[in-house]
Amino acid sequence: MFDHIFGNYLVDNGHLSKEQLENVIKRESELKVSSEAAARKTRLLTDEQIKEIRVQQAQQDDPLLVIAVEKGFLSEHQVQLIKKQKNNLYLAFIQAVLDLGYMEFDDLDKALINYQKELHLKDEQMDDLVSGDPDRMVKFFLPGGQEINSRLSAIAVRTMLRIINDSAYVSKAFITDEIKADNAAIQKMTGKYNITTGFAGRGESLLAIANPFAEEEFKEVDEDALDAVAEFTNCINGLFATELSEENIELEMLPPDYYDHPVVIKGKQFCVFPMTIGENEFDMVLSVGSDLTAE
Repeated sequence: MFDHIFGNYLVDNGHLSKEQLENVIKRESELKVSSEAAARKTRLLTDEQIKEIRVQQAQQDDPLLVIAVEKGFLSEHQVQLIKKQKNNLYLAFIQAVLDLGYMEFDDLDKALINYQKELHLKDEQMDDLVSGDPDRMVKFFLPGGQEINSRLSAIAVRTMLRIINDSAYVSKAFITDEIKADNAAIQKMTGKYNITTGFAGRGESLLAIANPFAEEEFKEVDEDALDAVAEFTNCINGLFATELSEENIELEMLPPDYYDHPVVIKGKQFCVFPMTIGENEFDMVLSVGSDLTAE
């Protein structure tokens, strides 16, 4: 997910064009991250050490990590850390940018540092953000003060990536008393926490959820498509309720409601979490402690 977020940051700041970003995203799905890219990301090898290893590779053709251990640059534990990083989609993104010749590594590194400064993040927070783990990532996009928001949003993002589209990504959430939507699916949960959550669409954007979830090809966001979005919402809330039940906290899920016409969703200081799949932008709405109405 961070590959898309950082990629759009690079576009907004003039480092990549939209067409180049599309090429990078396509390329990264074909890539296996190199040990060198992973070592650079973890900063466990310096540029000088990598250059020295390359010289030796030219002579004996051994893998980079093997030579790094032989030279005492890395421990076996550090090698495992690097290998773990090779599964990181963000690193595949970086390697794709480099392979396509769109930016140099130093320029990418500077852009990432600037991004970190703009978000006022510490190094350990940045590690969480680039990890690809929704449980570690979503908190940076949500307003503070509501652990329940973070837990439910993390489940929603994780489920979205697993079931709907693994290229989905999020933007900074905000708090409001109302939003306008062209269509929506909403579900309430009652119990220790009174929670209302769901998805609000713009145009036909909710088809990005409905079609893959229902394994159909809806042409418009009609009642059938919204029923699929409502079922997806129910799936997320069911996972959340199951997680809380393990803590002896019970929630009852009420039947979802959906609206195939323009509505104004109103509440008291509820959270709006923008999400994007391809060209489709929609919002996850989330209210804890107060109802949402759609009219």
